[in-house]
Amino acid sequence: MGMKLIVIDKRLSLIFIFFFGLLSQNLFSKTLLEPKDEFFVKKLEYQSFKKNILIDTTTFPIWTPPIEDSNESLIQIIENEFIFSNSLSGYFSSELNPLRGISDNFRDRRSISFSKEIVFDDAYIPEFNANISLTKNFSPLLDKKISLDGSYFSVVWPNYVLGFGYMERWWGPAHDNSLVLSNYAYSQPGIFFDSKSGIRFDNFLSFLGDINFSIFLNRLENKRGIKNSNFIGTRVTFQPNKNLTFGLSRATMFGGENRPDSFEDFFNNLFRLTRSENGQDISNEIGGYDMKYNFSFNDILASFYFQLIGEDEIRFTPSKKIITLGNEFIYFENGLLRSFGLEYSNTIGEYGDLYNVIYEHSSYTSGYRYKNLPLGAFIDNDSIYMKFSSYFELTEDFSMNLSLFKGDFNEDKVGDKNIWGTNNKKFEGLDLKTKYKINKNLVLENIILVSTEEINFSSLILDKTTFSLKLTYNF
Repeated sequence: MGMKLIVIDKRLSLIFIFFFGLLSQNLFSKTLLEPKDEFFVKKLEYQSFKKNILIDTTTFPIWTPPIEDSNESLIQIIENEFIFSNSLSGYFSSELNPLRGISDNFRDRRSISFSKEIVFDDAYIPEFNANISLTKNFSPLLDKKISLDGSYFSVVWPNYVLGFGYMERWWGPAHDNSLVLSNYAYSQPGIFFDSKSGIRFDNFLSFLGDINFSIFLNRLENKRGIKNSNFIGTRVTFQPNKNLTFGLSRATMFGGENRPDSFEDFFNNLFRLTRSENGQDISNEIGGYDMKYNFSFNDILASFYFQLIGEDEIRFTPSKKIITLGNEFIYFENGLLRSFGLEYSNTIGEYGDLYNVIYEHSSYTSGYRYKNLPLGAFIDNDSIYMKFSSYFELTEDFSMNLSLFKGDFNEDKVGDKNIWGTNNKKFEGLDLKTKYKINKNLVLENIILVSTEEINFSSLILDKTTFSLKLTYNF
């Protein structure tokens, strides 16, 4: 029997509404951190390093780790940031903003979003978590009128999480381009199995330190080269100490219309046991590894990282490689967060020699994309991007994020699937974001994006200057 995912868009929305009503009378709290929570994660990473607590900040979502009462600073950070778990927000932009990083969760020009998180925790039964997240796009330039991104239902027992939904993911230490899996594309419906916190062996494997893993099986859309393809992702990270995080990631497309789609095929693709059938490539696979090294000096937390991804060959090593390199410095001044970082990404195969390889595929002709948006690096194939970012909390209620960037998208000007088209020029620009807490419930965000060139994006020609506003009510 062909293997079919039971989570499809319409049925899944009804299931979420059912659980919303079932659990709506229970305790509310923050159970996971999404990519949009990046600036909070910087605080958590800084304090956990000082306290010698291992938390994997390279794999989103991050399930909120258990923290002992003795670590009052970490508990205070979580309580201050997430005293509310429900929100209603509206977003308006003069133009579509396609230059998005890890913390940017808007994908259209005008939208309104509602989010409600639910936790049911009882000593005698497993913990249930759910989040209802609905977004209505009023100018659906990307053909997505209603989005359930961020919605999920899960069961936690005891240190493992099993669930289904539209999870927002980001795999890797980078902040602008995750080469293997980012939140740039819309989330896909699927099931997942994660570790909630690190697993540690007390035998000869103890040198591996804390081990975290994440596995999912999603269903892709029907309007693509191979309709309703399956999408598997697996990631494992190792933290032998507080300084080092090493990650292994792999993503595979298989099955779909007129393709092998049995449980055996799922198993083979999950564990990389087969690549072709009757001389035909029956899966689209990429994989690789990343590393992040942290150290401190003069109360500054410094991080250096890289991510290397390529075609996942039968010998379990990536070929036709692409790369991201970066560093970041985090510190506090008068109790307020400061951070600086520089990141460079190159998605041309072998760092400049091979074009139209990593995110393209001869059989799965839509490539490594979902609804025409990249599943990995937002710069898509054959592009180079470098960005300097700075973040300042000027007061407890006002923060600013200033970035300078330089890009060359789809450098060889070839490929009809590349979202940046074939007409873009090299460009530079700046991105200024401000966030102001009007009161404990109301938050106003403003974004100004300026580029030296008009940017071609998904058949659109975008203005050089974009203004955006976002108003959020938390309750």
